[in-house]
Amino acid sequence: MNRSVANKAAIVSLDDVSKAFANGTVALDDLRLEIAEGEFLSLLGPSGCGKSTALRIIAGLAEPTGGRVDWPQERPGQREHDLSFVFQEPTLMPWASVFENVRLPLKLSRVPKTEARDRIFDALEMVGLGQFSDSYPRELSGGMKMRVSIARALVTRPKVLLMDEPFAALDEITRFKLNNDLISLWQSFGLTVVFVTHSVFESVFLSQRVAVMSSRPGRVVDEIAIDASHVRDEAFRTSSEYAALCRKVSSALHEAMAAERVA
Repeated sequence: MNRSVANKAAIVSLDDVSKAFANGTVALDDLRLEIAEGEFLSLLGPSGCGKSTALRIIAGLAEPTGGRVDWPQERPGQREHDLSFVFQEPTLMPWASVFENVRLPLKLSRVPKTEARDRIFDALEMVGLGQFSDSYPRELSGGMKMRVSIARALVTRPKVLLMDEPFAALDEITRFKLNNDLISLWQSFGLTVVFVTHSVFESVFLSQRVAVMSSRPGRVVDEIAIDASHVRDEAFRTSSEYAALCRKVSSALHEAMAAERVA
C-alpha cells in the first residue's frame, strides 16, 4: 500500500470474495482487497474482468456468492454505508432540471427542500456548474452531464465515492479536465475514492494505488503504489516519472493477462 495511506485504518475490505451468476458465469474468485480511509484506489483490468461487479458488491448493489465485505469503522450489522456511486453513464432524468437531478438523492432521503437547496448549489459549485442549475440535460455537453452526475453523488456528502468508468465515453480533452477536477475534489474533501478503469494512463494519473485484476474470474494479482512526487497536473502527465509508472502498471497488466491465457 502507498506509504501515505499505509498507516490509515481500513474503511472497507473484501476478503476472499467470489461472485457467480445464475447462468454459470464466475465473475470474481478469491478477490482480496483492503481500501484505506482517504485513499484513491483504481481497479484496473481488461473488459469483463469483474471490476464493475466488485464495485457493485462494495456498494451493496450486488451480493457476493462467497467471502465477505467488511466496514470495520461501522457498527455491526449496519446495512447502509456512507457512500455514493457514479455510473458509466450520467443517468440523468431528461425531464428534470440540473437542480432537480442533483436533488434526487436528498429527495429520496426526505431532506426538506429548504435544507437541500444550499447543499445542491454547493455541489454544483464544486463541479463548476453553479450557473447551470436551471438547465436541462439536453442543453448540456457530455462532460457537463457527467459533472451533474458527480454533483448528485457529492450532494449527500459521502465518505466513499465509487466510480465505474465515468469518463470512458468522453473525448480526451474533456477526460483530462475531469481527471484534474476529480483530483481536486478528492484532495479538498478527504474522500475515499474507488475508481474503475481500463486505462493505464488514467489509473496512474489519479491514484495512490492501482489494483491490477486478472481476466475473468477476476481477482487482484498485483498492487502498485503510485508514490509520485509531482503534483497531479499537466507537468506530471509529461514527466519521465509518469511515463515510468505507466510502463510499470502496463507491464503488470500484460503479465496478468498472459498468465490467464497460459492457465
